[in-house]
Amino acid sequence: MSDNEPDKETSRHALFCCFGCMSSVGTLTAMAMLEAYKRLDHERFGLFCTSAIAAGIPKHRRSTDNAESIIAIDGCYNHCTQKILESAGLHIDKYLNLLHDLKIPKLGPFRPFDYTEDNFNKAVSAIMDICEQSTSKHA
Repeated sequence: MSDNEPDKETSRHALFCCFGCMSSVGTLTAMAMLEAYKRLDHERFGLFCTSAIAAGIPKHRRSTDNAESIIAIDGCYNHCTQKILESAGLHIDKYLNLLHDLKIPKLGPFRPFDYTEDNFNKAVSAIMDICEQSTSKHA
């Protein structure tokens, strides 16, 4: 498919997350999102590319524009995912920040895997919960 063709399939719910690996919560956000995604219905939810939105890639923007909702997950007070999406003019329907909402500490710099199994499970559970909230809102 070329960048000018419309997408044939778009997930109803677009999942965006921080993949920053300079700190513990950046890596935790990414790992927890991937684990949550394994458990989600892939016909309803799709992993979308925050970097492609920041880079202005038309195909990724069209896919995002066609989604029913946008769910954004950030790891820390930098709010990188939120800022990228909002800078692109996108509306975030559901938002979770591991540091603010779950009180998971940010360790770093350069401590990407310094998070506990408990915090990993807590993050996965919170991501699953926010996705279910999004589904019930758009049922």
